[in-house]
Amino acid sequence: MQIENDVELGKRIASKIADLIEEQGTNPGAVAKAAGLGVTSVRDLLSGRARTPNVATLVRIANVLHADPGDLISPQQSDPQANALYFALDAENQRRIRAIMRALLSDQEASQ
Repeated sequence: MQIENDVELGKRIASKIADLIEEQGTNPGAVAKAAGLGVTSVRDLLSGRARTPNVATLVRIANVLHADPGDLISPQQSDPQANALYFALDAENQRRIRAIMRALLSDQEASQ
């Protein structure tokens, strides 16, 4: 597996954030405000002026967009709608969903 350089990684992160912003009908300013960031920090990230954000910035943006911070970095993409539903649940129901998913995966592996 080839390791990306900072520019490629920054472009991928920016693209994923832009897609989430569009899907959720919001804008960079609103995301920045809700994340407690300066508007220019989000706009610089989206425009490519800021190559790669720090982890704290990614976590703040991901939380506002109801996304897993890892999804912003990973080349694989999860379902933003499923993430939004999951993160809207309280901790106990999130635990239950994870248990159900583990059981489904176990059943699937057993049937293969």
